[in-house]
Amino acid sequence: MMRLSKPKYSFKKTIEACKAGITGNPSLRDKLLASASDLEALEVQYLDLADIGRLYMIPPINTDGNKDPRVICILNKSHLVQIYDQYFVPKSKPAGKIYNALLNAAKEKCPFCGGIGTPRNLDHFLPKAHFPQFAVLPLNLVPVCRDCNMDGKGHAFATNAEDQIIHPYADDGRFFLEQWIFATYHEGNGAKPGEFEYYTLPPDNWSAVDKARVKNHFKDFNLAKRYGTKAGQRLGTELLQIKNMKQIGFDREIIKSILLQPGVDAAPFANHWQMGMYQALMHTIH
Repeated sequence: MMRLSKPKYSFKKTIEACKAGITGNPSLRDKLLASASDLEALEVQYLDLADIGRLYMIPPINTDGNKDPRVICILNKSHLVQIYDQYFVPKSKPAGKIYNALLNAAKEKCPFCGGIGTPRNLDHFLPKAHFPQFAVLPLNLVPVCRDCNMDGKGHAFATNAEDQIIHPYADDGRFFLEQWIFATYHEGNGAKPGEFEYYTLPPDNWSAVDKARVKNHFKDFNLAKRYGTKAGQRLGTELLQIKNMKQIGFDREIIKSILLQPGVDAAPFANHWQMGMYQALMHTIH
């Protein structure tokens, strides 16, 4: 739901960096060298399906009866997981700079939750436990915060179009440019503070699948609660400013134009929590 630029590193360049780092395991290095072209060919398939929200069409590996099956060419699941863990993640390895570049590209804002959390590691959009062939594919590696990784994404993967969460690198621009998250403000009374209720309302002209996708993304990453919490943290300050402006004599239209509309305009993107918050306050001010 927050767009990230596609990684500047290709699958080929990443595989070459991993090979350069395999210095103490010639057998694994030879296996990766022999399988490199087959792995690289998967990048086109991945991007083509990601662009249309159809990554769920790639079947997971079959581990029934064999916990370490052959995945591609002469590479088993364990080989691909080992390459990621030992030759891609460590900073001391040549591919470590690619890992860090992918992580830093998010500029400390998790794309799955709209920048609420700070990414601490890379998450496999298609989990490496089920899709180890994409373990070091940059397009499959998304900077993610702990909450999204543990509670929202985890090791889950979609098996149908409706459950495909929004891909930060590759999904259609409508998910990032058009607003589909809104909020209602419920005023408090006495000691009970007001609160924001966030919800999804995709554009009418979207397909049923796209509407379902954003609703599921919203639910999977618990955005109603997380957005409501962020808005609530700013609520007291905004209500005080509204109260002071009313006491000075400003009417509601002036308060909207001076205080609230700038808050809407300053939202970093269409489905940021700040957008819904200020829109909701504009509808309730009287």
